[in-house]
Amino acid sequence: IIIIPVIIIIPVFIIIITIIIIIIIIVIVVIIIIFIIIIIIIIINIIIIIIIVIIVIIIIIIIIIVVIITIIIVIIIIIIINIIITIIIVIIIISINIIIIIIIVIIVIIIIIIIITIVVIVVIIIIIKSTSSSLPLPAAALGGAITMTITSATVTILCLLSPPP
Repeated sequence: IIIIPVIIIIPVFIIIITIIIIIIIIVIVVIIIIFIIIIIIIIINIIIIIIIVIIVIIIIIIIIIVVIITIIIVIIIIIIINIIITIIIVIIIISINIIIIIIIVIIVIIIIIIIITIVVIVVIIIIIKSTSSSLPLPAAALGGAITMTITSATVTILCLLSPPP
């Protein structure tokens, strides 16, 4: 009577213990799997955040480089335009100066030619008068006339060559 219950109870007890152990193992495995999944999700999230940060940093660097290149190009263009404008202004000023100098030289040459012509005419008139007159013209008068003419010509040339006030 005692042996029969013991024989029945022992296997039942072993089955129950086995079932409990299996349940504990399943629970532990599930917990481990959940933990691994959570860790994988966290790692994936961290990797995604790092990739996003790297992409943002790269975009910012590209924008900074583009801005710097644009500023450099604008500065170079402004410098080139300034140099071209300066060269054009210098060429215009030099051209105007050359034209003014040429005009002054032409005027001076014309005045010199006119003065030389006047001197020659005066000398010719004086010589004709002195030869046609019964009384010879004194040499001092002839010299004085020539000197006065040359002096007035020199003063005129100096006035023309001096810079304007």
